[in-house]
Amino acid sequence: MTKHPPERMTGPRLLLRPPVPDDADTLYERIGSDAEVMRYLVSALHPDVLHTRWVITEKLNTSADSRTWAIALQSTGDVIGLTSYQRHAPHSAEVGGCLGRRWWGAGYLPEALNLQLAALADDPEVYRVWATCHVDNTPAARMMVHIGFVLEGRLAREAVYPAMGPEPCDSLLYAKILR
Repeated sequence: MTKHPPERMTGPRLLLRPPVPDDADTLYERIGSDAEVMRYLVSALHPDVLHTRWVITEKLNTSADSRTWAIALQSTGDVIGLTSYQRHAPHSAEVGGCLGRRWWGAGYLPEALNLQLAALADDPEVYRVWATCHVDNTPAARMMVHIGFVLEGRLAREAVYPAMGPEPCDSLLYAKILR
């Protein structure tokens, strides 16, 4: 039986919790409408806050094989980003995340991902956790190495990054072996 990370997780500075419709305005402002934040994501810019609300209510946390959390500061409850995981196979999980630009470089995304990694390590079925990023997203690549991921290779024409255009781009594949 597949074990999933908990709905809520706390770290030294962060609370991961399910996103709710009331988060839409904040997430639209800090992520969905910010071209620089969305640049290396596989999602397109959100046309308006209604789209962000629709994503929260209709797209996130609708599958038994995935979970998305809002990343909130413990000190204020302020939502600063999103992080997620998806089980493509029983033995592995894909992780990812994004933050509003104001919080880049402060160690919040590594903290959020490490909370997920700890929860996934508690599942004896999960042997491997992986993530991809656009080949030009150097900060994401550095962060993955920082939290213990190893570069496994370059995936040619692997994903469409809408901000980069309609054609698939190359991605880098990183993984961490848990056991």
